[in-house]
Amino acid sequence: MRSLYESDYFTGREYLDYRADEPFFRKTFRRRLQALCRRRSTGRLLEIGAAYGFFGDLAARHFAYVGFEVNTEAALYSREQFGLNVYTDDFLEINPARLDGSFDVTVMWDVLEHLARPDLFLHRIGQLSHPGSLLCLTTGDIGSVLARIRGRRWRMIHPPTHLHYFDRRTLTRLLANHGFRVVEVRSEGTARSVRQVIHSIMALGLKRPDLYRRFEKHLSASWGFTLNTFDIMFVVSEKVDKADHEGPC
Repeated sequence: MRSLYESDYFTGREYLDYRADEPFFRKTFRRRLQALCRRRSTGRLLEIGAAYGFFGDLAARHFAYVGFEVNTEAALYSREQFGLNVYTDDFLEINPARLDGSFDVTVMWDVLEHLARPDLFLHRIGQLSHPGSLLCLTTGDIGSVLARIRGRRWRMIHPPTHLHYFDRRTLTRLLANHGFRVVEVRSEGTARSVRQVIHSIMALGLKRPDLYRRFEKHLSASWGFTLNTFDIMFVVSEKVDKADHEGPC
């Protein structure tokens, strides 16, 4: 899996230019952080899938931050530019003692669908959490109206990077199986650059990167917008006490 996210993943394959779109990512991340801080505003925060550290830079102003990122160049950037504590180790294999205890908040933004074994990640997150810890994540909603209309052409279905698809019921059950009770789930809009949207449609969707290149020179990097297509879930869950956890449904 790791090899999929090195090289050009952030620069031309899944994303046109992740770093160039920093203002748009930060706009979305600020909104997510505000929602998180209404429930928990201090403590230790763990991010799985830290990318270039744009969320981590914001979160570190409130929390003691630790991140994991499989792309070595992105992890290095987040360390050098923002001074973040970001590991490139395998999250499932790292010795928990290196992480200095449990976390009050864990976040996974657009990560769960990428994992070969999301159950193992949630199990490990549960081990690093305590009763009352929050797990916040975003992922596609295959039960949404748009996903049902689009069927196999839904934009979130693109292996080998997207491997798992959830709706509200199946995600709630998966989290419950690992001791997390969902306390909030809603659809969320995201800020995107016009260039990224057109690249996604032409280069990724239509498999016509040549079409995108014809438009590229006419597109300003500053053009962007926030759109809610109601097929992305924003989920907040809480670790329950072992006595309250009934196990798999």
